[in-house]
Amino acid sequence: MIDMHLHTSYSDGTDSVVELLTKAESLNLECISITDHDNCRAYNELKNINIKDYYSGKLVQGIEIKCSYMGRLIEVLGYNYDLNKLNEWIDEYYKDKQRKDLQIKYYNHLYDACMKKGLVMENKESWNWNPENDWASVEIYKNIKSHDENKEKLPEDLWEDFTTFTKKYCADFNDPFYIDKSKDYPTVSEAVSAIKKAGGKVFVAHVFIYKWAQDKEKLIKDLHRDFDIDGFECYHSNFSEEQIEYINDYCEINNLLKSGGSDYHGKNKPGIDMASGKGNLHIERKIIENWENL
Repeated sequence: MIDMHLHTSYSDGTDSVVELLTKAESLNLECISITDHDNCRAYNELKNINIKDYYSGKLVQGIEIKCSYMGRLIEVLGYNYDLNKLNEWIDEYYKDKQRKDLQIKYYNHLYDACMKKGLVMENKESWNWNPENDWASVEIYKNIKSHDENKEKLPEDLWEDFTTFTKKYCADFNDPFYIDKSKDYPTVSEAVSAIKKAGGKVFVAHVFIYKWAQDKEKLIKDLHRDFDIDGFECYHSNFSEEQIEYINDYCEINNLLKSGGSDYHGKNKPGIDMASGKGNLHIERKIIENWENL
């Protein structure tokens, strides 16, 4: 089994790098990739430790980059890139976009949206979070869910699922939760170009979870047509069997590469376990054999 989509505490996961590697070892995973959002800091740390002390399988260098697309955000996954080259691009692109400032901006916006919806919330100044390390959307969602009385004030799908909160409501132009991040992140073209220039392979991540896209098949075809991608993430915790079959067939017909992973975040996404996702994943290594060493 493999898992090519894992997050550590260097982005919005809760496991340290060593904790994640140790967990992958305990599950006997053959191959994994740490794909933290918009940074390679896990791999910078790994340069200074003996990976085999914690994990005996293969570690493929990865990253997940948030991208601006038609006023919304999607993500692309990059694998097998040159670490120094991609670090240079990251340092240059984000030098004027301080993470702390962005997270404070998003937090204040989402908190104000909660007030407009009449939700019960802890005072935002008293909420214990660190914008340098914690993600605003995660913290706001925790705050919402800490008050059971909010359940009756929100759509059922938002209350039940953090991904729906971020990928649907925070991406809906007409919803108070909508956040315009189009100027805070690179375009898809910029992100794809950065990964390619660093010698990496580019995959569109979890294409079916973008709930703002009414026609997912059109979105797949548009992304394939308009950008220099190498493949799609074909297995993900939130994909149905029908979606998995569709995107696998699309990749085979169009000679595209495949990847897949749980999108594991530790305690920040309860119910999604490494390798098995929501219990629906069992990703075989053969899907990456034609590119894992490229």
